[in-house]
This record gives sequence, C-alpha cells and structure tokens, in this order.
Amino acid sequence: VLASGVLGFLFLVAVTLAAGDPVALAESGTPIADVIRDTLGSVVSTFLLVLVVIAIFACGLVIMMTGSRLIWAMSRDERFPGWRQWKQVSPRFGTPLKATVFYVALAQIILGVLSAFSDDALFTLFSAASLLPAVIYAATVALYLAKRGSLPAGDRFDLGKWEIPVLVVSVVWLVFELALFRDASFREAWLYVLVLLVAGACYLAFLLGTRGRRALDMP
Repeated sequence: VLASGVLGFLFLVAVTLAAGDPVALAESGTPIADVIRDTLGSVVSTFLLVLVVIAIFACGLVIMMTGSRLIWAMSRDERFPGWRQWKQVSPRFGTPLKATVFYVALAQIILGVLSAFSDDALFTLFSAASLLPAVIYAATVALYLAKRGSLPAGDRFDLGKWEIPVLVVSVVWLVFELALFRDASFREAWLYVLVLLVAGACYLAFLLGTRGRRALDMP
C-alpha cells in the first residue's frame, strides 16, 4: 500500500510538471495519454497504455470476484434472493460458479440498459463506482464513532493509542473525498448511489419484516 501510494503520487507530480498548457490539455479526451506521448514518445506511450488496459482488466476481475463472493456469502447465510441456487459450489471448480455467472449476466444487463438510455453511461458508472465506496466507508466510520463506546472488548486487532488519530484522519479524508463529488457533473452518480442505498434499505426492511431481529444475526 505504501509503495502504491508513493509511486502513484510521484506519477501525478511528473504528469503535472510535464502537462504544459492546462487549458489545451483540458480539451483532450485522453489528457494523461497525451502528456506521456508528448514527453516519452509514441512507443513508450503505447506500452504504458497496454499496461493500463491490463490493470483495468485486473481491477474488473477483482470487482467481479468480490461481487460473486458477496452473492455467494449472502446466499450461504440465506440473505440473498434465490439463495438456494447461488449458494451452490461447483464440485468441478470448487468455486461459486452459479453466483459468478449470475453476477456477470446482471452486470451486463445493467450496463446494456444504461448505455441504451445515456451517452455518458460509462462516465456515470465510473463516477458512481468511485462514490459508492466512499459513502460506504463514511457510513462505516460514522457508525463506529456512534457505537465505539458500547462495543464489546475483544482480544483481536486493536489500534490502541492510534485509534483516535486514525479516526481523525479517516474523517478528514472522507470529507475531502466526498467534497470532490459536489460538482454538478456528478448529479447522476449521486442518483445511482441513492437508488442503490434505497434498494438496500428496502431489502433490509423486508428481512426485518419477514424474519425479525434474527435477520441481522449470523446463523
């Protein structure tokens, strides 16, 4: 994590120093690629862009794996619609194959529907995908701050004296991160996130209504 942060910061500094005219660069659809090409040449630029494509593909695989595992885990705990199908593990591959196929198909359907009704669907999805984790982390930190005094003590991971500094830095960073999305261009991204949060709240209400408080407890 430290190496990624340091190298990422140095990369941003280098690109900023080599950017040249920021007004002209802002009119480009691929500003980073233009800076790299003008500074290092087309061969190096193409090579770096290939690495970027591979990195994006790897991130997509991680997202797909995370989503399919969440579906499987919720189905294992009987918390996901159609859980009897999605909790199954393939005897051949030893993986939740049905949950993975379901996740990929659902993602393609959502992407296809959004692309059909919006020319900026990819920008909105990327923005929402960046915004939603920040909202989730902010909610997690807020809930921890509200309940930290009543949480049971345990012998597991403990920040000790670093707890307060880490919380302060987390709050400052989350406020800064969420402030980046106050621009009007992120209006649709906020709408997508709100729709997802409302859908999650409705499903939680459904679980509470059908199972009572045990819906929140692990089996």
